[in-house]
Amino acid sequence: MRSLSEYIRERNKYWIIYPEHLDYRLSRRLGRKIPLDFAIENPSLEELIKVCQLLKIPVIIEKDKSHPSNWIEKRGRIKIPKLTKIPKRKLLKLIAHRIKLLREKKLIVKEGKPKKSQIDKMLKRVVG
Repeated sequence: MRSLSEYIRERNKYWIIYPEHLDYRLSRRLGRKIPLDFAIENPSLEELIKVCQLLKIPVIIEKDKSHPSNWIEKRGRIKIPKLTKIPKRKLLKLIAHRIKLLREKKLIVKEGKPKKSQIDKMLKRVVG
């Protein structure tokens, strides 16, 4: 078991981000950290990880952890080294915005028609 001083030292090194911090459905009391204008619906841990990788932010993934106000559901969390250039809430807004963009991009790929170049590539693979 860790001592209190070890726990405090580790807490001062990292920001802990739960998916609940960005969830549109939750109130501030239940864990949302950003305004509703920036929040997204039902963010997943995988989306948080993907966005942090795109932003080139190193993360530590802890899948078996749960938010204190939602202790029954273990949605996981990520730990990010504290950044001196940007406050945590601004980082949370940026992550939420990037997740929105990521979702829109995936929707366009799924729902939109494939571009001509994509069709040509597929035909080349099939025809050989």
